[in-house]
Amino acid sequence: MAAIGAVRIPDEVRAVVQAEPGEPAPAQLWRARWQQVVELLLIVEVDDAAVAMPIMLDDRHADAQTLVLAPGQTSLAVTLTVWIDLVRRLPLYVLDRHVGMVTVDVSRANWETAAIAAGARYGSDPVSRADRRHEIRAGLDDAMDVFATATWTPAGTGELARLLASAAIGVQQLADTLDITPQRALALRRGQVPASDREAAVLAPILGLSHQAVLEANPPPPAGLAAQMSRPRRRAQVVRLARRRGITEHSAWLAATYAVNAQAARQTGQSREPAWEERIDRYFQVALGD
Repeated sequence: MAAIGAVRIPDEVRAVVQAEPGEPAPAQLWRARWQQVVELLLIVEVDDAAVAMPIMLDDRHADAQTLVLAPGQTSLAVTLTVWIDLVRRLPLYVLDRHVGMVTVDVSRANWETAAIAAGARYGSDPVSRADRRHEIRAGLDDAMDVFATATWTPAGTGELARLLASAAIGVQQLADTLDITPQRALALRRGQVPASDREAAVLAPILGLSHQAVLEANPPPPAGLAAQMSRPRRRAQVVRLARRRGITEHSAWLAATYAVNAQAARQTGQSREPAWEERIDRYFQVALGD
């Protein structure tokens, strides 16, 4: 957020930046972050993913294929360069902070033309091969590829039952070790339910594996749960959980997802998809003390 912090912006916009992220929408400006890559984006379309373009908060590196919005066309009140030809379809979970919006109607097919009529302009061609605009464009192109291919959802090998059998851990021993009922221990031994974050932590040294490896030996989480855990506001909670526990974001994502899934699996006789959003809310209320 250094770029945003250096910009003199209205108080109401700063409040948006500092608030917990909501759902992304067209015409919004977001920070995207994955591993060590951080960029600002303009969202132009949202469904189960986000169609977005990289932006910068000045026009120093604008080339002939970029659109430069005037300060009056953004809530940040600064010149904003949009690399319209570097548009990508990105997973929602790379978005981690809403930073503002544009006043241009990006849902229109010819929105660039309308933006120019309202005060925007195109950049200019680089003056030489050494022009830094080439480097900036290449870096943004690489960053968008990182975002487009980012993934956190565990494949889930489903190997936990085999691992428990190989370690010759009986049902009663498993129940005593994990402080669970024999019924749940039997279900774990049969691979019918996933191990929770707590259970994985106890099993890790017994199986000679890392905590994360035990979690990933679970079956893959249900698609509905993974989709809910991929929303930007869930990522913000995952970040807080990681900081609280002193673990990586990826480990926190796995821990939260499998904890919610394990809790749902304890309920028998379900005839419909669990209310994942409510279950996730309850999990983070306890885990984060909200």
